[in-house]
Amino acid sequence: MLFLIKFIKKFMMSKRELQIINKFFLPLAKNKESFGLSTDAALLNNNLVVSSDMMIEGTHFKKNHDPEKLAQKLLRINLSDLAAMGSKPYGYILNLAIPNTSDFWLKKFSDGLLKDSKKFKLKLFGGDISNAPKIFLGLTIFGKKKKKLHTSAFACDKSDIFVSGNLGDAAIGYNILYDFKKINCKEYDKKYFYDKYFLPDPKINIGFKLLGKVDFCTDISDGIYSEISNVSDKSNLEAVIFLDKIPLSLNLKRTLKINNFNKIFNIILGGGEDYQLLFSAKGKQSENLQKVSGFHKVGYFRRGKGVKVMKNKLEKYSQKIEIFSHF
Repeated sequence: MLFLIKFIKKFMMSKRELQIINKFFLPLAKNKESFGLSTDAALLNNNLVVSSDMMIEGTHFKKNHDPEKLAQKLLRINLSDLAAMGSKPYGYILNLAIPNTSDFWLKKFSDGLLKDSKKFKLKLFGGDISNAPKIFLGLTIFGKKKKKLHTSAFACDKSDIFVSGNLGDAAIGYNILYDFKKINCKEYDKKYFYDKYFLPDPKINIGFKLLGKVDFCTDISDGIYSEISNVSDKSNLEAVIFLDKIPLSLNLKRTLKINNFNKIFNIILGGGEDYQLLFSAKGKQSENLQKVSGFHKVGYFRRGKGVKVMKNKLEKYSQKIEIFSHF
């Protein structure tokens, strides 16, 4: 059930996907532990935070991709959900479905798990392994609740919208990797984007620091536009975001200069895999957060509906945004 809860949440991007969730799966989650499928993880026994994610060959990676990095990414995208809840990492259960794979592949994969298990102080509790035509990687992660958790999925009127760091790097890497859109890019920047795609940085400590200070907190796994749209719909508020306030790496700024502006920003807004934290606050809390190095105010919520994207304070961004989706 918990695996199903997380599986459902990760696909809340398109209207069709949302219809599937509401019609077929939301009725299965009428329990306080799941928070109505509105947060990044479930809470058990008021202490244990549980989340789950999967990576599938052909959808999230290619067969020839480095198994060590695949293992690290699998752990890190799950850790990002714990970060969004403000939970302390504890351990995980691993499920693998793989074709006849060499010991070399499995050794590198397990090396990646070991490296990040040590880095993030995680324990392997168990799991399952089976044969399959393609590689399927599934992981259920457990975290411990501190004094509080980020359990609200709602913003407040006049709250300011923040992100915890640069956006778009991983989405650019994903697009270059699969050649979805022709992007001009320097080779050294390309490597940087690939690393951001395969090795996201879960914001565990930031999730802790934000406890009790924000309206809501979620990780940006499906693109900032999609995540803000979800919060806006649930909160019955309009979100206004400004492109000139979105933080970009030097590598992405360089790439932006030699490509079409709208094409790159469409990827930044609609692409997934950022795994920064998205949150909102108002009044004194907002003022305090704006003073924190690395936090960036990118917009605000107000009465209304939907998401309004502005290039700057004066000019509206009128391009249709293509939403990242696994379907």
